[in-house]
Amino acid sequence: METDVLIPLKRLDAAKTRLAPALTNAERGRLMAVMLAWVARAAVRAGAGRVALASSDPAAPALARRLGVECVSDGGLPWNEGLVHARSLLDRPAAAVLYLAGDLPLVDAADVCALVEPGGEGTAVIGRAHDGGTNALWVCPAPAILPAFGAAASASVHAARAHEHGLAAVTLDRPGIAHDVDTPADLAAVRRLAAAGASLI
Repeated sequence: METDVLIPLKRLDAAKTRLAPALTNAERGRLMAVMLAWVARAAVRAGAGRVALASSDPAAPALARRLGVECVSDGGLPWNEGLVHARSLLDRPAAAVLYLAGDLPLVDAADVCALVEPGGEGTAVIGRAHDGGTNALWVCPAPAILPAFGAAASASVHAARAHEHGLAAVTLDRPGIAHDVDTPADLAAVRRLAAAGASLI
């Protein structure tokens, strides 16, 4: 099913503050930009549909052009509200949307396809994070549920919201989707998992 893939990007100059014990501000910004590019390219290779950054960072339009994706403003709003706002600005939005975190350094095109393939009309596919949060959310019809990224155990929250609105909920557990990078422990874990040579960080 044709899907709009929205990847949120908050300001690079204030990225990943919880990594401050391990990385400088400049290093955190560079890391976020590298991870975002990795995720965007995986989404493009998956061929699910249009890929766009949802951001109000001044660098976002140029970054999107380099990656060959679109860029729509998140209105400077918090994460979830910003994603909904960005989708509202898309020209001829698709019936389905995939909200995909930009800090997934192990994700690949097969992971993105795995998020889209189980979906159909009246379905939510939840890419569960290793801590019970959510790193990806595919929804059709797109406006059916509001995302709840950042909420405690948000994978369960998204499943509950799907059921409340009459949608089937599919929870997906894949290493490439599960492992985001928020803390020094996350960074160390991802580096261990990618030690065979696949690491970009």
